[in-house]
Amino acid sequence: MFALSEESIINIIRGFKIQFYVFLIFTIFLMVLRAVRAKVGKTYSRKIVIYPLIYLLLTLYSSITLTLFEFEFSMIIYLLGFIIGFIIGDLSQIVRRKGNEIYQSSAGVAIAWSFLFLVKWYSYLYEPHFPTFVDPVITITFTFLAGIILGEAFGIMVKHFRTK
Repeated sequence: MFALSEESIINIIRGFKIQFYVFLIFTIFLMVLRAVRAKVGKTYSRKIVIYPLIYLLLTLYSSITLTLFEFEFSMIIYLLGFIIGFIIGDLSQIVRRKGNEIYQSSAGVAIAWSFLFLVKWYSYLYEPHFPTFVDPVITITFTFLAGIILGEAFGIMVKHFRTK
């Protein structure tokens, strides 16, 4: 009987880059879903912040490679992104279709975030000599994008409560 040890399984996974393909398929699925939902519009509910919070948690998890100074700088950039996203969300339109309130959000920001997230984790998994300058730039950039995504959700919520 042929048995695989844990170490040989990890080597097989790295050899075939299965993680990257899983990330790629998952990310492409999320990008397509996000683009379709943004084009069609989404039904407003109080759960509007759940997906943006997932983006935030994944961003925070990906920030473990940053130094303390870089992390503090990324949080300032995050707040700037949140403010910009709040303004974008406040400018979005909420329309009524078939008795439901429908809002449209920007798909480009989520797609850009997903692409940078994929680049970051691909480089982390498969490029051990990844340039140290590029990693914080990518992380800080998608931290900014995560701020825009969450700020937009809060802007849409505020606009919804203001129009009621």
